[in-house]
Amino acid sequence: MFVMAFKSFGQTDSIGPIVERILEFYLENNEIEDFDNNTAFERLYDFGENPLNLNKATAADFQELFFLTPVEIQAIIDHRNTYGDFLAVEELQTVDALGITTARMMLPFCMVGERGNFSGFREIIAAGKSQLFLKYKRTLEDKAGYLPNSNGETRYLGDPNYGYIRYRFNSGRRLKAGFTAEKDAGEQFFGEKSKYGFDFYSAYVYAEKLTPWLEQLSLGDYTMSMGQGLILHNGFGYGKSAFVTSFKKNNQHLRQYSSVNENLYFRGAGATVKIFDQLRLTLAYSYKKIDGSINLDTIDNSEPEAFFSSLLQGGLHRTSRELENKGSITQQNIGGVLEYRYKGVKLGLNHLQYYFSSPLLRDPVPYRRFYFNGDRLVNTSFDYDYTYKNLNIFGELAMSDNGGKAMSHNALIALSRRADVAVNYRKFDKDYQVLEANAFSEGSLPIDEQALYIGAEIRPNNEWKLSAYQDIWKHEWLRYRVDAPSAGKEFLARIEYTKKRKFNAYVMYRYEQKQRNSSLNTEKIDPLTDFTVQKLRVHFSQKVNKDLEFKARAEVSQANSDNKGTQGNLLFFDVLYKPIGRSFDVIGRYAMFDANGFDSRVYMYENDLLYEYSIPFFQNKGRRFYLIYRQSLARGLTLETKFSQTIYQDIDEISSGTELISGPSKTDFKVQLRWSF
Repeated sequence: MFVMAFKSFGQTDSIGPIVERILEFYLENNEIEDFDNNTAFERLYDFGENPLNLNKATAADFQELFFLTPVEIQAIIDHRNTYGDFLAVEELQTVDALGITTARMMLPFCMVGERGNFSGFREIIAAGKSQLFLKYKRTLEDKAGYLPNSNGETRYLGDPNYGYIRYRFNSGRRLKAGFTAEKDAGEQFFGEKSKYGFDFYSAYVYAEKLTPWLEQLSLGDYTMSMGQGLILHNGFGYGKSAFVTSFKKNNQHLRQYSSVNENLYFRGAGATVKIFDQLRLTLAYSYKKIDGSINLDTIDNSEPEAFFSSLLQGGLHRTSRELENKGSITQQNIGGVLEYRYKGVKLGLNHLQYYFSSPLLRDPVPYRRFYFNGDRLVNTSFDYDYTYKNLNIFGELAMSDNGGKAMSHNALIALSRRADVAVNYRKFDKDYQVLEANAFSEGSLPIDEQALYIGAEIRPNNEWKLSAYQDIWKHEWLRYRVDAPSAGKEFLARIEYTKKRKFNAYVMYRYEQKQRNSSLNTEKIDPLTDFTVQKLRVHFSQKVNKDLEFKARAEVSQANSDNKGTQGNLLFFDVLYKPIGRSFDVIGRYAMFDANGFDSRVYMYENDLLYEYSIPFFQNKGRRFYLIYRQSLARGLTLETKFSQTIYQDIDEISSGTELISGPSKTDFKVQLRWSF
C-alpha cells in the first residue's frame, strides 16, 4: 500500500499528504506505541522539500530514510559505483536487492542533478520556510477531577481545555529552529500555580555543516542516540513488528527536539566535529529539571535527607500533588560518541553519565533488587557496523558502572532481491543498570534477558509478500508479577497481497506465551503459570478511484491463564475521501468492539490531526466512530478538525479516579490551524 501514496505525487502543492500516508501505513499495521510521530514526519517532510541527491548521498544520508535497510543502502551505492551516476530517480527500480515497492517509496524523497547550495547565512535564512500550529482539544463529558466537592474545590486546578502552540523554521537540512508551548487538560493557564501560562515550553536551534569541521550543532532541546540503544536512543528502529527485518537503530547522534513528551530529551548543547574524514567526535551536555516523587529520610536523628523513589514520566501537573513533584529533581548529563567510519565499517565508543540532585531510592521489592539506585550512573559501550554486499552485521556491547553488562548482536542478509533474513541475539545481565535505553528487547529496558530472534521476509513477486518471526527468551531474575525466573516465546506470520496500487489485503497471526504469577495460589510466593495471547487479523483496503478509498478490518484476540480464557473482537470500516484538486479531505471510521478482559483487549490505529497519531486499546463492549475534516482556507493555511465518540453498552462508568466519567460515553473534539509560509 505504500505505492498508493505516490500516485498523486506532483499533483499536490504539499509533500505533507504523502508523508502522512507513509506513516499511516507503518502505524496502522503495528502497535508501535512509542513511535515519535513528530520526528518521523519532520524528517520525511524535509526530504520531500529538499530531496536527497542520489549521486552524492552517503550511507549515513540514506539512513535518514528510515524505511531503508543497510543492505538496500549498500545496494544503491554499489549500483552507483558500478554503473555511474543515476540519470533519473526511476532508475532505482533497477537496483539489485531493492524491491519495487521500496524503490517507488523513495521517489518523492530523492533527486538527481543539483540544487542551489546556500552557503551564506543570509541565503540560508532567505531560503527557509516556516510553519505555525495552533491546536485545541477537549473531552466534552465532565470528569471527576473537575467536579467541585462540598467546599466548592476541585482536584484538578485547571480547566479541561488542552492548548498547544508550535512554530518551526526549516532551511533544508542546514538550519532548523522552533519552539513549542503546551498546556494539558486539567493544568492551570496563567493561574496562581501557573504564572507563566503554558505548563511546558521547549525551544531549539539545530544546524548542520556550519564549517568544514563542525558538522552538527544543537542548542536548547535536543535528543541524542548511541549505538543500538543499550545506553540511549531516540531515533528510528522499531521493536518486534510486522516489519520483521526493520529493527536496526538509525544512528544520527544529535537531532532537534520538537515533541511534547516532557521527559525524553536533553536540554543544553551538543556538537559533532570532524577530526578527519573517517573520525568524528560528538559531545553533549544537558541540564534540566524533572519530575520525581520526593520523600524525606528520617530514620536517624540527623537532619532529614531528601530522596526520590521514582521518576515520573507522565508530564501532567493538574493536581497539587503533581505540581509538588514538578521539577523537583535536577538531572545533568554528560556524554559523547567517538565514531570511526571507513567504507563499509563503522565503529563507535559511547559514554553517558547521569547526575541527580537527590538520590533515587526505589521501594525495596524483590524484583527491583538490581535496579539502579543512587545519584550518579555511568554507562559505556562499544558498537560496530559492517556491510559487505548483501550482508550487514551490527551490534553493541555495554556496561554500567556497577559492572553489569549487556550485548546485542545482529545480522541482516539479503538472500536475493526477493528474500531477506534478520537475526538478533541479545543477552542483558540482571544487574545491568540503565535509565533511558531503547534497545531491541522483550522488556521495556534491556535488563535481565537472554533471547534469540529470527525474522524472514519473502516477496515471490510484486504482488505478494510473506513475513514471519520467532522470538524466544528467558529471564534469570524476578519481574513485575513474576516471582521466579521465567521464559517466553512469540511468533508472528503475515501474508500480504497488493494489486495494481489499488487493492491491498493481509492476514496476520500472532502468538505470545509468557509466564506470570498464578492467580489461584494463596501463598506469599506464587507459582508461575503460562499466559498466552493469540491474535488473528484480516485487513483490506480498496481505492475506488483517485479520490476515494475504503478500508475494513476484523480482529480476534484470545487470552488464556490459569485455565481461564477471555476474548476480544474488533470490526471497523473506514472511508477516506481526498479529492485531488479540491481544497478538502474527509476521513471517517465506524468501529465495533467486544473484549471481556484486559488481557484480550484490542488495539487499532486511528487517523488524526497532522503530527498526531493514536493507537488506543479497547475492552468491554461498545462502538466508536470518528470524523476528520480538513479544509484549505487559503494558500498555506489549513484547518483540521476531529470529532470522536466511544459508546459502551455494558458499563455505566469510564476510567477511574480523577479521570472518571459517569456515563457510558466519551466524546472528544480537536481542532488545529496550520499556517505554512
